[in-house]
Amino acid sequence: MAHVPGSRRLRWRELLQQIRAAYAEGDVGSIRALWYGALAERGLGGWLRLFNRLYPLQSLLDVSYELERRIATEGLARASRWLLDTGIETWHSELSPQTRRVLAAEPVILYGNHPSLLTPFLVSAHVEREDYRIVAASFLEKFLPSLGRYAISVELPLNQWGRQLLQGGLQRLVVVYWATRLRPLPPRPAARERNRAAIEEATAHVRAGGALLIAPTGWSRSDRRWYPGLGRIVCGLAQKPAQRPVYLVPYREEGTSDRLVRRLLEARARGEPHRRGTGTPGPRVRFGRPVPLAEVATGEEPVADLVEGLRRAYGELFALSPPAVGTFSRSRS
Repeated sequence: MAHVPGSRRLRWRELLQQIRAAYAEGDVGSIRALWYGALAERGLGGWLRLFNRLYPLQSLLDVSYELERRIATEGLARASRWLLDTGIETWHSELSPQTRRVLAAEPVILYGNHPSLLTPFLVSAHVEREDYRIVAASFLEKFLPSLGRYAISVELPLNQWGRQLLQGGLQRLVVVYWATRLRPLPPRPAARERNRAAIEEATAHVRAGGALLIAPTGWSRSDRRWYPGLGRIVCGLAQKPAQRPVYLVPYREEGTSDRLVRRLLEARARGEPHRRGTGTPGPRVRFGRPVPLAEVATGEEPVADLVEGLRRAYGELFALSPPAVGTFSRSRS
């Protein structure tokens, strides 16, 4: 039962227990209500306001509450466009008509970078189909249950605090702290087993004709390291091909960061539109041309070599290629 402000003073451990219980039920509305109620508590409210100063968690809960409702009623693509249109002054995307056609109906793997919390929404805004899945962090399953139905969940090493600090700074640590409070991480052997099963599920989904989003960089602002999951999926599909040709579509998210997401949430908390600095480009996602999987892999090459080849080609494509033919732009103004 949630605590009622004005009754016995709520303690930190009790708040965490209540938030975990609401999370287990997949009820972001209750998590939000508990947070607002605890803000009114003497002492405890001060700690939560400190967290809000480090990262606007209250605004994140507000956005998540509305986003959950919209995904459930409108689908992920339309909910993603709502989030981008209302939260960002201007955002852009670039994709060719050929890429648009493949994203609409063909078996496809979208892969690219993941520098911010906006990544799945910038990409998903362009994929309006029910057989679309995202390789996503497991803590999202209950926090956003309507997004969870699109997710193939994997376990991320969120408790590697040094890595999280390097990849996202202090603001990332605040988000990770609360993510690990919602759901304790499983032991490493269990996490590895779950991730192997997730890769098999993702491979089978694309083989059956579906669309898949995967970020081989993990949640990181660096492109230097790619995890092997993408390579294992591609090799699996090459060894046992689907009935229809599978395509690979790279994307590149630009002009975003955890810091930008924080500023967007802070502006929302103030009830103001986010204004970027003069000359600063808005968030943008660029999509490469569809490449048949059969042109990339035979299934006989080592996974590490395949991943490194994809990584190099990705870097060359987005460093050297001009904007794709055909663009799409949305503006809040």
